[in-house]
Amino acid sequence: MAGEYKDSGIEWIGRIPKEWELPRLKNVAELHGRIGWNGLRSDEFEENSYAYLVTGQDFKTSEIVWNNCYQIRKERYEEDPFIQLHNGEILVTKDGTIGKIAIVSKMDKPGCLNSGIFVLRQKIDAFAPKYLYWQLYSTLLKTYNDYMNLGGTTIIHLYQNVFERMPLISPPLPVQQKIADYLDKVCGEVDEMVALQETMIEELKAYKQSVITEAVTRGLNPNVPMRNSGVDWIGEIPEHWGYIKLKSITEKIGDGLHGTPIYVADSSMYFINGNNLGKKNIEIFASTNKVDKNEFDKYYIELDLKTILISLNGTIGNLSFYNGEDIILGKSAGYIVLKDHISKDYMYYCLQADNIKEYFLLSLSGTTIGNLSLRTLRNTPIALPPFAEQRVIASYLDTKCSEIDSLIALKQAKIEELKEYKKSVIYEYVTGKKVVC
Repeated sequence: MAGEYKDSGIEWIGRIPKEWELPRLKNVAELHGRIGWNGLRSDEFEENSYAYLVTGQDFKTSEIVWNNCYQIRKERYEEDPFIQLHNGEILVTKDGTIGKIAIVSKMDKPGCLNSGIFVLRQKIDAFAPKYLYWQLYSTLLKTYNDYMNLGGTTIIHLYQNVFERMPLISPPLPVQQKIADYLDKVCGEVDEMVALQETMIEELKAYKQSVITEAVTRGLNPNVPMRNSGVDWIGEIPEHWGYIKLKSITEKIGDGLHGTPIYVADSSMYFINGNNLGKKNIEIFASTNKVDKNEFDKYYIELDLKTILISLNGTIGNLSFYNGEDIILGKSAGYIVLKDHISKDYMYYCLQADNIKEYFLLSLSGTTIGNLSLRTLRNTPIALPPFAEQRVIASYLDTKCSEIDSLIALKQAKIEELKEYKKSVIYEYVTGKKVVC
């Protein structure tokens, strides 16, 4: 630290440079949001009209993606001048993911707010817009909101009467601009590094997918004689493999309860849907509903350890093993009980292959609801090697996919490290713990 410092009197801010001030937001700016707005309906949203209608979904980093915005007619825009936007103003989301921040810039036609957003409009020229953006983008807003919520309990709304009392850190304007310019540069570099790691993760995921597809379609021996499967999107398969529908190698295929059981607060028995599937083991979340023994006994479907569970809507085709858990299945969770001569590990990979995913997607063509039907699932074409070869392929893929997953985990850890570094840099400079030379 350089220069003289003073105690801010605020525990999450700590010491700040002596000449910096701490005004409350309401003393330097106004907050406005849309309330009611004469019953604006979604069917009034237009692709091309007089004014942009901004939502939190239109934020991208510090900017608004105007091309993504819905638009509204002039008479609707003119109903509330307080939420008509101007370049340089700050937008803050107040619902859902609270505290997303954007600056109004490059607005080439009138714009206004949909619900769920505050516009922060300065009364006086107290802040450089980009410095104020970085201060609100930092951890300070979340920390303040958690503190005002008496202990950091998770909340999903930022209240105006709370937000307007937030203390803002106010250096002299030239200092603000220097900090903003520095953070633009450093955070831009960090974002580029994060984007590079994310690109490498996507490449690794694509490589993993290609490894799986190749192994369960062509096998592991590149010199084995091949034959035409008779299906364009499968192509050739090893000559000694079978080509069969999934229903021929299963004991049963079905889905769960088309209704809602009675939930209880305390139980070790769960009601599972498609959103619990996607990893080898079923995921139980804090939000996963529980049922008592009476409901469990009433709706339980008898499954065995040769069962694979599959999501039938939402993100279709997510898979998990059934390992004897006490669960009731909902209608979006399908089950596949395999015959004894079929390797569950092999089938887990087989159903992830690109050609199988393509088959699932083709079955949805022309439908309005993206549900994978049981009929489609039963008729899924499977390239099937002998049982011993199934086990060899599954073992190979276990090892290979584990190696790829480890690389992905390293990239994800690097991303988290970069994000934490970015947070710390922003906090240190907007609070004056570090100064821009």
